[in-house]
Amino acid sequence: MRSAEIIIDNNAEESMMKALAETDNFIEQNGLTGKNAIHLRLLAEETVSMVRAMTHDIHALFWLEKDPEKGYMIRLMAKTEMDINKKNDLLSVSTSGKNAWAKGFMGKIGDIFENGILNYCEVINLQQEYVGGSINYGNMGVGLSDDMPVEVSSVVDEQVMWSLHDYKQSLAEMKEKSDPASEAWDELEKSVVANIAKDVIVGVRKDKVDMTIISGIM
Repeated sequence: MRSAEIIIDNNAEESMMKALAETDNFIEQNGLTGKNAIHLRLLAEETVSMVRAMTHDIHALFWLEKDPEKGYMIRLMAKTEMDINKKNDLLSVSTSGKNAWAKGFMGKIGDIFENGILNYCEVINLQQEYVGGSINYGNMGVGLSDDMPVEVSSVVDEQVMWSLHDYKQSLAEMKEKSDPASEAWDELEKSVVANIAKDVIVGVRKDKVDMTIISGIM
């Protein structure tokens, strides 16, 4: 079962409200109540807020669905609408030349999603500064769909995948040895989405990027 598909535009508040209204309708139709209903609504709100905060015009398809094996999921899909050079032009007007918004867990997911739209080879370059060090959050959790390590710049037709599960695993292995990784882990533990979602997967293939939030609700 899946909801109606809503095109959300980060410059149109009305489309965001439609997405949340459809979420409420989907929750009601599926008879979700209590904590399950609250969690699915929170995940939808975080997804909409992520799109709203992106640095350039985004038109993405939003919907919810129930998978017999994975349970309730939130889906977001978009196609390329601009290239990485245009994004670099936007970022160059800031004093740091970086996307300062990409802080907090959903900020990172948004940056992965947005860079995937622009050019999936750029996903691997995404980094965030912590306590004088750098965490390459784009690379951590990225691999091919068969989970093999990959130099993203060499990929032509494969689907590049980023997952919360693999990102958590990477940070867990590093946090005792690295202050930046420890701070990134603390940030992850404070994230609503990272705490209530079973997994978040971002897939990039050529001119398409999609995000799946697996809620863990069956």
